[in-house]
Amino acid sequence: MPVLAMLLLAAPAGALAPCRAEQLAVSLDGRDGEFNGMSHSGTELSIRNTGPDCTLVALPVVQLRDARNRVLPAIRQAPRGMHPGPVMVPVRLAAGHRAATEIRWVAGPVFPHSRRVRATRITVKIGNGMLGAPLTATLYGNAGQPVTFEQTPMHAMEGMAAD
Repeated sequence: MPVLAMLLLAAPAGALAPCRAEQLAVSLDGRDGEFNGMSHSGTELSIRNTGPDCTLVALPVVQLRDARNRVLPAIRQAPRGMHPGPVMVPVRLAAGHRAATEIRWVAGPVFPHSRRVRATRITVKIGNGMLGAPLTATLYGNAGQPVTFEQTPMHAMEGMAAD
């Protein structure tokens, strides 16, 4: 039996293909300053599916970039109180719907020796592709170390189909 036929037989009935970057659109929403507070800030990163139903990984790779589109020394850390657990189940993203994650960072020089980086773009890796959106953010961390940001797992937004 050909290998492709064996792979098709092994796939569970009703399994959805992973989302492709070309079928998705990314946007940011600061929710009228909801993320801003004492030395912290953030944004909601939304991914809208403009193609057929598909699945997204729960924690896609997010990068912050500078004005020259260089990847900044900023790494994801688990949100406080979020414990490592089982492998996260992919998020089902129906046609016309969106999924969202919250990205939060330290936005003030609160460390004894603070390091500052300025982001002008945020990107998210989808399969072999990359999506991005403009972002104006200043992040702080300890000098000599990468700055960090929190990223919650993606979650489908109910009732958000495109018109």
